[in-house]
Amino acid sequence: MKILVTGAAGFVASHLCEYLMERGHEVRAMVHYGTKNIDHLKGKLEVVRGDIRFPDECMEATEDVEAIAHLAAIIHVDRSRRYPRLFWETNVGGTMNMLEASRRNDASFMQMSTCEVLGHIPYGKADETYPFKQPRSPYAASKYAAEAYCHAYNATYGLGDIARCFNITGPRQKMGVKGAVIPTWIHRVLEGEPPLIYGSGLQTRDYTDVRDVVRGLALMLESSKARGELIHFCSGIELTIKDIAMKIIEECNSSLSPVHVDKRPGELLRSVGDNRKALRLLGWHPVIPFEETLRDLIKG
Repeated sequence: MKILVTGAAGFVASHLCEYLMERGHEVRAMVHYGTKNIDHLKGKLEVVRGDIRFPDECMEATEDVEAIAHLAAIIHVDRSRRYPRLFWETNVGGTMNMLEASRRNDASFMQMSTCEVLGHIPYGKADETYPFKQPRSPYAASKYAAEAYCHAYNATYGLGDIARCFNITGPRQKMGVKGAVIPTWIHRVLEGEPPLIYGSGLQTRDYTDVRDVVRGLALMLESSKARGELIHFCSGIELTIKDIAMKIIEECNSSLSPVHVDKRPGELLRSVGDNRKALRLLGWHPVIPFEETLRDLIKG
């Protein structure tokens, strides 16, 4: 199958490109910024430049493909509070452009979404029918709106699958100001600096290894059972932020202790998902333990 992956040089998308190629698919990688994460694949996949905010560029990138894996998005929660319009233009307008290109070019469409659209999960594990949705940042709201367009296009045109992923980590994840907390904490601990925890550290998260996640995304692209479906990809294991920090310190053989700083506005207090639908429809479940993921990140 010929598959377009948008945002292909990003953390998850670069892993997806690799995995799809391992499974024998022909991959076209749509990139807007640099290509660092896919430079090692040059000559093995087709790379096209494009910005999902521009409809003509989306139409050109989707010509003659059979499926679209739409992962391009701006994802940093804190940055969305500073630049909310940019998140709307990219995550909502860009998704609309890709959906329309998919419809016009007769390609199937899979949108990668996020558990952030759900907001707090006060009890239990959130499955795909979880009724309460209250995005708590402009980023989360933009992804919620993008999901709504997918549902509308599915009802109207019969396309628009949604992979709603909970927290993801693993090799190649970026650290720093615009990066993710786990690689940032690992870098700090290895440099002799303590992890910085916003608030109490009792907030909980559900982490899955990126290599498990892309396995699920590939199954969605390949399976007719996923057409028009919303599917959660998550571990179903709830970890506190403080526990995660302590696990990183332990795996780095350090004696540091986390340092607590002021809580962030709008931060999720509890997030954990239910992956039984992915198991039922796709036979998917995560197989890489969290501690193994940490060790792989520490090794670099």
